[in-house]
Amino acid sequence: MDFINGFVEEPRSGLLINKKVKLKDEKAWLKGWIADIRRREGLLLLVEVDGKIKGSCSVLQLKWKSSHVADLGIALSRDIRGKGIGEALMNKAITLAGKRMKGLEIIQLKTFSYNERALEFYRRLGFVEVGRVPRVNKEGRNYYDDVLMTRSLH
Repeated sequence: MDFINGFVEEPRSGLLINKKVKLKDEKAWLKGWIADIRRREGLLLLVEVDGKIKGSCSVLQLKWKSSHVADLGIALSRDIRGKGIGEALMNKAITLAGKRMKGLEIIQLKTFSYNERALEFYRRLGFVEVGRVPRVNKEGRNYYDDVLMTRSLH
């Protein structure tokens, strides 16, 4: 909870969360992830520093006619960004997802249009921009596009 709630106060954090989560919400979220992991439809890698979670990378396989696709999400605390941890974390998550998730062919992610650093990072890891949804995110009085990016596993 401390990890994810730390992003609420960070302006233009690159994450959708804008309200602090409560313990009951965190328990429900974790229960859902454990079920997805057991079904081999999800994976969640964490970065721990001095006993505290400082980063996470998740991959969640979509269902039915989209089951060959998975959503990827990554979050790093400000103090560990720019040190190669995110790249190692994403590469490991993508590799594990390809091995664990039956029929997986494509990894997709969304990021905010203002997040040039993230956009360049994802491009460097082989993701390609495939579309934008205009003004779908609002922070204060400002609107930002979602940028959809994909990477083939083959």
